[in-house]
Amino acid sequence: MAREESSGTPWISIPSIPPGRMGLGALAFFTALAAAIAIDLLLIRHNHRPATWQLTAELVFDDGSAILAWTLAATWPIMEAFRMVLAGIYERRNRRRAHAEGRAEGREEGRVEANSAWRDWVRRKETAAERDEPFDEPMPDDGDENGGQA
Repeated sequence: MAREESSGTPWISIPSIPPGRMGLGALAFFTALAAAIAIDLLLIRHNHRPATWQLTAELVFDDGSAILAWTLAATWPIMEAFRMVLAGIYERRNRRRAHAEGRAEGREEGRVEANSAWRDWVRRKETAAERDEPFDEPMPDDGDENGGQA
């Protein structure tokens, strides 16, 4: 039987996780493992009421294969949940950054327009002074509702 070639991206199996997501996969695995052990501990304490922590640990080790099975089964859904949460945080941060950059660009455009208006006004005033003509044109910021202050 011929072995099929993949699209070039190697995968690590059990569970099938691409190498680029191994950190997130490990985080999800250990989160699932901690949750499975905690649930097993709660069930043991509730159902068996062992007298000592040594007996509790022994019962947890007895349930090791079930804990591992539940951990492997829960790793992929937990990893995808982490990815969704992290993607939402990343998108929100990028939207804020883009919005802030847009505001900064708007402020820069406004500053350029204001400077251009002032340069034009000064040029017209100097031209009028050179020609000994009266210049009664209002300053560029006289028309602003906030008095020209930013």
